[in-house]
Amino acid sequence: MKLKQVFSVSAMAAAILIAGFGGTAQAVTISPAVEYTTSGTLTDSRPFTLGYSFSLSGPVTVNALGYWDNGRSSNHQVGIWDTAGTLLTSTTVMGTDPTVGHFVWGAISDYTLAAGSYVIGGEFLGDGTFNSFATGIVSIPQYTYGTDLQLFGAGLNFPTFNTGGSYGENGIFEVSFSVTTAVPEPSSDALMLLGIGVMGATLRRRKALAA
Repeated sequence: MKLKQVFSVSAMAAAILIAGFGGTAQAVTISPAVEYTTSGTLTDSRPFTLGYSFSLSGPVTVNALGYWDNGRSSNHQVGIWDTAGTLLTSTTVMGTDPTVGHFVWGAISDYTLAAGSYVIGGEFLGDGTFNSFATGIVSIPQYTYGTDLQLFGAGLNFPTFNTGGSYGENGIFEVSFSVTTAVPEPSSDALMLLGIGVMGATLRRRKALAA
């Protein structure tokens, strides 16, 4: 399901105080680029990076990275890479960070992703269940899901192995990202109409003063 505007109540967009760089609290509006309604879980005792590929039809600015709220209050590294494996932006989502929707969110400095293809992944610690078989996906209009990806090993690593849909058609939604809500620029027609309206009001005012 694609929305014409950045999210609604179903995505639980919210303005929250979140710890920024240097431990300074700052107000960040969390508007998840992708969320889900229901999901299942799988269990594994091995650490690995879980994620998925996605593409964007237009630029978006990312202001926070999210890790699935698994109820264990642990810390997880989350990152976004380009398709060549270059890490573009990342953070450690703390277990004490705020929760919005199904994810715990860690703020980052605003980072703009251009139209193109990317990979997002998060550090699974091998300490219980991870999210899978997500359904009822809701996303921003620019977003298109690619495929689930993973890579075994501790820490945050560029995930490259595709399981071929073993985790459902919407893959492993262990991670997400939040985008800023842009105010659209007025079109030229709107500006022209505004100018005509101001001109008309000015002429009416002058006539009233001359009467």
